[in-house]
Amino acid sequence: MRATPGENVLDVGHGRGEIALQLAERGVRVVAVDPSPAAVRLLQETKAAWLRAPDHSPLQIRTRGESLPIAANWADACILSDVVEHLHPAELRELLREIHRVLRPDGRLVVHTQPNRRLVELTVPLLARFSTLWGVRLPRDLRQEMSTGARGDYHPNEQTCGELTTTLKRAGFTIEEAWLEGSYPIHRIFGEHPIKSLLLARFRRSRWLKELFASQIFALARKPSDVDIH
Repeated sequence: MRATPGENVLDVGHGRGEIALQLAERGVRVVAVDPSPAAVRLLQETKAAWLRAPDHSPLQIRTRGESLPIAANWADACILSDVVEHLHPAELRELLREIHRVLRPDGRLVVHTQPNRRLVELTVPLLARFSTLWGVRLPRDLRQEMSTGARGDYHPNEQTCGELTTTLKRAGFTIEEAWLEGSYPIHRIFGEHPIKSLLLARFRRSRWLKELFASQIFALARKPSDVDIH
């Protein structure tokens, strides 16, 4: 997402705060929100260390807890990275309503989520039955390799690309682009077998191969300039 100096950006679920700090360094006004007290503390510590550096530039960033006490139409853009999969559907719907309220008309929403549910529930379990034929032993659940602790209810709302775009549309957003990336699963599934090189070459150009093998989902959406949700 391109952001210009002076813009207002909301970073929801900031984690360690790398995105928020990079944006703030470019002159963007950032409000960073995360329900985890540990994440808030970590971002504040990182910010303090950055400000102590002798060559730092002005940093406009505020950290907050879980709530969004932000005025309607304040944000030019919102980032929702690695959050969707951790929220139950009703929680996600409520959060998207708040983001829609906070974004200005025509404001941008950038979403990243993983893993691709089709990969972990269809592709990997199917190929795990036969993977020893090409010298690879796959786990039945690849989540445990891609995301530490990803088991049980750690990811109650994993998405496919189509499901994510449907959820965003129902929340009142228009979709500019949605795509899948991440070739790690192909490396993991096929090891050093010669078919891996062929698949990787086609993977970069094929939407249906990405639907089956990509691990990460991205979406760029906008709040319509003539519609609001209350």
